[in-house]
Amino acid sequence: MNRKTTTFVESILGGLSIIALCAYFYVAFSRIAYPFTIEWAESNTFLHVVRVLEGKPIFVPPSYDFIPMIYTPFYYYIVAIFAQVTGQIMFSMRLVSVLASLLIFIMIYALCRLRQITPQSSIIAVGLFAASYAVTGYWFDVGRVDILYLALLLTGYVLIIAQTKRDNAVGVIAGIVVFLSFATKQSALLAIPFLLFDLILKRRWMKALWLGISFALSCGLFVVLMNTVSKGWFWIYIYEIPSAHPISWGMVTHDFWISYIFPNFPWMIMAVILAVIVLLVLHDKVGAFNHAVFVFTLFLPLSIMSIASMAKQWGYINGLLPIVAALSIISVEAYQLAAAAMTSSQNSAWNLKVLYYLVSVSIIFQFVGLRYDFRTQIPTQASLDAGERIISILRISKGPVFIPTSPYLLYMADQQTHFQASSLGDLSLAAQHDPALMKLFKEYLDRISEHLLSKSIKTAILPNANWYDGVFSIENGHDCESLVTDHPPLITVTGAVSYLDRICRFHGGDAK
Repeated sequence: MNRKTTTFVESILGGLSIIALCAYFYVAFSRIAYPFTIEWAESNTFLHVVRVLEGKPIFVPPSYDFIPMIYTPFYYYIVAIFAQVTGQIMFSMRLVSVLASLLIFIMIYALCRLRQITPQSSIIAVGLFAASYAVTGYWFDVGRVDILYLALLLTGYVLIIAQTKRDNAVGVIAGIVVFLSFATKQSALLAIPFLLFDLILKRRWMKALWLGISFALSCGLFVVLMNTVSKGWFWIYIYEIPSAHPISWGMVTHDFWISYIFPNFPWMIMAVILAVIVLLVLHDKVGAFNHAVFVFTLFLPLSIMSIASMAKQWGYINGLLPIVAALSIISVEAYQLAAAAMTSSQNSAWNLKVLYYLVSVSIIFQFVGLRYDFRTQIPTQASLDAGERIISILRISKGPVFIPTSPYLLYMADQQTHFQASSLGDLSLAAQHDPALMKLFKEYLDRISEHLLSKSIKTAILPNANWYDGVFSIENGHDCESLVTDHPPLITVTGAVSYLDRICRFHGGDAK
């Protein structure tokens, strides 16, 4: 009877998992070929890929023409390879992210199987992560670095945790994979001490040694090479600028949990707590220790990565991705533990049955709580038409043209591109909080400001924000008109809402 019960429950959870996966892939493939940004900073990624395709360096001094993002560059180079084949940059950005999300699903499944979780329950963990698509910002398929970095990091975890006869070789490969995760986004570096601790605790000395050597050599050579080629700018962008950004200590100490984790994932947390109770009922000290080590190795570093991402000023909910991946695995391990305890002939006590049902219901409720309306994430024909209209306007507009949030449109319209506003924001924020960076960047910031104020820009298409209203105003010789009064806007559907609101044209002199 107990076995029939678990089979029935796993069928329900498996069905919910399939629904979650289908909903995500439906959205992803509905917008993968959409030629315009679905998230406003995708525009910046686009510019980086263009520079790679043109053979230009990424880490250069900031200028009106280009300001690098504050991430390591592996994602841009991978996208550039795809773009050379497809001929489409935006499509290639999303294709890489979709493939990376698929790799995450596979690695979550593999990690569950390495934890002796059944295939049926392992699929539930994949489904829980897929169901978090909305609460993590609909980020799985966005053309940003986050999904590729997490996919590579989880692949490294699988290689490290797996028991193999060739620990030396696998340790080397794992070190390279985790390095590639770091080369995509710096946060991956936080996982290395925990992975080494896990291997040392299990006395897998050679794998720990080769993991450490492989990662240290790859990372060291990469940093030295990139820093040498960029004349020091690489380190400034990927370390000094992020380090200077202010941190919300409230987010670190409690807001992260109170505002994001507990409200969005209460039932996953309940399942984990119930699993601890199961271990206490069973007096399973060995199982409790192994579970604690796994939580320390996986959940703690991925939680730190999420907190670090969201505690920074302008942090967004895509920072939840690492901790949600860990929670999905740990909560399903809790389910597996409760199911195994109930179905065991010697442990068929009523209290274990109750705990199993509570864990099962918790996970069902979690799926229900993560539901979302996928239709809101699919760009409309009106947005597509709006984008084509703006491209047409750009092609006949007098240049140079300034579009702070969407300079990728200039590339599509065969106009000269320039920096994207998010990079200038990162740079300016760091300079405000670090005197040394202010001293370093002042000359470059002044040049950018002088260029904006020089009236050499003949046309500006501005967003639904007042960032540049003082520059492109009637007083400074510009006539502005709305782009959205009689036409639908070209609007993002993911992340911070952004759309192109008005066009300003320089009429040749100051207003009298």
